[in-house]
Amino acid sequence: MSTSLAVNHPAWMFRKISDVTTKVGSGSTPRGGESVYQSSGVPLIRSMNVHSSGFSSNGLAFIDEVEAKKLDHVIVEPNDVLLNITGASIGRVTTAPKSVAGARVNQHVCIIRPTKELVSTFLAYYLASPKQQLRVMNVQVGATRQALTKAMILNWDVPVPAIEKQQTIVTEIEKQFSRLDEAVASLKRTKVNLKRYKAAVLKAAVEGKYGSSDAANWTRTNLGEALTAIEAGKSFKCEERTPSDREIGVLKVSAVTWGTYNEKESKTCLDPDRIETRYFVRPGDFLFSRANTIELIGACVIAQKVTRKIMLSDKILRFRFSNEVLPQWILYWLRSDVGRKEIQRLSTGNQESMRNIGQDRIRQIAFAIPCIDEQHQIVAEVERRLSVIDDLETTVEANLTRVDLLRQSTLQKAFSGKLLLNEECA
Repeated sequence: MSTSLAVNHPAWMFRKISDVTTKVGSGSTPRGGESVYQSSGVPLIRSMNVHSSGFSSNGLAFIDEVEAKKLDHVIVEPNDVLLNITGASIGRVTTAPKSVAGARVNQHVCIIRPTKELVSTFLAYYLASPKQQLRVMNVQVGATRQALTKAMILNWDVPVPAIEKQQTIVTEIEKQFSRLDEAVASLKRTKVNLKRYKAAVLKAAVEGKYGSSDAANWTRTNLGEALTAIEAGKSFKCEERTPSDREIGVLKVSAVTWGTYNEKESKTCLDPDRIETRYFVRPGDFLFSRANTIELIGACVIAQKVTRKIMLSDKILRFRFSNEVLPQWILYWLRSDVGRKEIQRLSTGNQESMRNIGQDRIRQIAFAIPCIDEQHQIVAEVERRLSVIDDLETTVEANLTRVDLLRQSTLQKAFSGKLLLNEECA
């Protein structure tokens, strides 16, 4: 028989945060912004460091003692609750580890320091629970900016059961979260392995392992010999939002970055004089990003589903090929390791920032080409294998989403008095 972990939620005593805390407040960004950040010194916690899955030291900034002195009113102590109060990550919450004791926070992060009546992790889990997160998401200050104020936070009600009950609830939540963490780690390993397998499939394809002829006998050429045209759009100021179904858009580089054509990754053109139908993306178009980071430059897709009127930009090129080559063959070649190395070799720009590859250099990209019949054979085999990988990746993503829902379900049960000591986290 199951034993209830917590008394019925309505029976809990609720208090205002103002009554059970000794500090609630946020800091500021030093004058000069990121230009004053250092490689060492006093840590400055920003919203990117606050995750509901735990504190992240990735991107942790550091300031000198002079700048830190200006933020002495927000010195972090171990187990302080850290809450993001602005922007896209509003509502994310965690507790401060001992490693950042003495740190400061900027204006996007609020310190909440409970009294001895309230366990820090209990409070953090409560603030991360679905009911509380819904309250956060409904906050709107100004026309576009979401923000939580100190006055709002101080006025929130929080449950304050006996300390022993709080600790028991925290222990059970963390036990169940530990199981979910193991599941997430396994799913992430699967994602990495699928990515490796995808790369192996492309490698095998360009090495001729799926064909009927020796790859050594394939024609060695360059992309310019296979192209009949390279078409580019124009660069002009647009409204930074996705166009509606009746508006005209202009592609952003992110529309071709992640393996499939995403027409929603576009800006809105409000100037009718800029609209040219010859730049519209159409089904079957081969699209190539000529500018991006070193890892993403040369990302390419073949547009499949096209439902909106979206124009090419100056950074997204459209390739047209001769009848002797399948666009899918070029797609897989450019995505393979050998193709990526060619693109990176021929690109120009600072290694640490934006890279560019011009049309002349694009035409110099070396590749090999079997006969058209063998291209069809290899492409069909690649697509069969990638289809299996895509299905598995979809399953993995669905399970990762399910884990997030299970975390929320666990918190929902914990703070409604329904979490059970012997209940398995399904």
